[in-house]
Amino acid sequence: MQASLRWWAIYCSVAIGVWYVALSTPRPEASGLFFTTIGIIALWRYSWWLVHQVRSRIFLKRVFPRLRAQAERVATPLDHVYAVVLSYNIDEADFVKCYASLIDAAVESDVPTTIVASITTDRDRRLLHRAYLAAGCPEKVEIIAQFQKGDGKRSAIGEGLRVVARDCPPDRSVTILMDGDTVLGDGAIARVLPFFSADPDLAAATTNNDAIVKGTYLTRNWYVLRLAQRHTLMASMALSKRLLVLTGRCSFFRTDIATSRDFIAQVEDDRIWHWRLGEIKFLTGDDKSTWFHVLRSRGKMLYVPDVVTYGLEELPAPGRFFPASTKLMQRWFGNMLRANARAVSLGTPRLGFFVWWSLLDQRVSIWSSLAGPVATILLAIFLSPLFIIYYLAWAILTRTVMALATATNYGRIAPVWPFLLYYNQVWGALMKSKLLFHLDRQSWTRQSIDGAAHGQTAKAIGGTLLHAAAVSTFVIGIGVFTGQLSAASDAARYDLFRVNRAANA
Repeated sequence: MQASLRWWAIYCSVAIGVWYVALSTPRPEASGLFFTTIGIIALWRYSWWLVHQVRSRIFLKRVFPRLRAQAERVATPLDHVYAVVLSYNIDEADFVKCYASLIDAAVESDVPTTIVASITTDRDRRLLHRAYLAAGCPEKVEIIAQFQKGDGKRSAIGEGLRVVARDCPPDRSVTILMDGDTVLGDGAIARVLPFFSADPDLAAATTNNDAIVKGTYLTRNWYVLRLAQRHTLMASMALSKRLLVLTGRCSFFRTDIATSRDFIAQVEDDRIWHWRLGEIKFLTGDDKSTWFHVLRSRGKMLYVPDVVTYGLEELPAPGRFFPASTKLMQRWFGNMLRANARAVSLGTPRLGFFVWWSLLDQRVSIWSSLAGPVATILLAIFLSPLFIIYYLAWAILTRTVMALATATNYGRIAPVWPFLLYYNQVWGALMKSKLLFHLDRQSWTRQSIDGAAHGQTAKAIGGTLLHAAAVSTFVIGIGVFTGQLSAASDAARYDLFRVNRAANA
């Protein structure tokens, strides 16, 4: 509570102070150029944001309630549920919470359930036994302990799915892929299964996510804000019966899809070819691999917003907000960019225009997110520093509106959200622009596995030079667009003319 009040005080003080200066200071002569430039950039960025907001509300308020009512009216119980759970060095308390919630959800669904627990130690096996005993040894729940190799999550998923395949699963069954530090909310299984029963074309579904975070007030709200934004985007995409990811925290698949050879091969040995970096084997981003398989197969996807799963989150080492959040951004955005190009190449006939354009915008937004700050800096240097104040006032206003809109969908808000929205936009875009030229950089922080390839130094230098060239070209382009580079050039020529004239005199 004290942290929240302190951040409300900071937010109000900053907002009032910036807007007071912006409104009370006489406008510079070239203010029209500033407002025109920012307006053009905002027209693109916020019109696209508004489209997602409208679509998300249509799905959440109109479409999904109708889908829920229809599914529960016509659905019949499925024959079996499988759950492949990936656990690697999970804290004991978190491990027990995960499996206890899964067993409870399985019992509540009243469908025979087989849990394939991919574990690493005998301690994990003892904890599984304890959780099963604590649940009363339910007859319809079976647990199979599967020791993983420890060479990454992908091989563990593959081995777990092969266990399911060897069980000769019935046609009317669903397989859940979930992380071992995830806790299922009430009715997590029972409330998702009717959609698969009612719609034979549904290939995969993912749920709403929340977070139980160990950390500071800033860290907790950073995670929650990210998930709140995810909620809006998922709901918007669900109108197109496609999603942009099938989240590894907890996603549901038809078992015949999840146990197919192509699906398992996609997860275990996924790779892309890059013109400069050569073959890049995916280390992280297994949820992007499962998603791409379903997407390429034209499978229908569904977002289930009224079912919540909770990620047990904690910033990786060193634990301080800026370096730790940067490390997570590097993993998340790297996965997104590695999966993006091949998804876009599927084209509009397979994806539909809106999904295809959303994927393309993932790359466009890298630069459009930076256009406003770069244009403001150039205008401040060459015309008036007051434009920085104007831009800050604009940023506070827009991020406040965005935070309120996000909170309307997600049901909560914090005073730190506007600041975090801007941090995610600018620093996230800078991270993406860098990773765009370093797609081979991958690592699992929990398992200390690195995806470095041979010739890494030469590739890193080449990527850095290309990144510098791209950023320079972008800044020059913004300078030309705002007219500041030509103005600077004219001023330089005028100064040179005066120097030469004085020398001749």
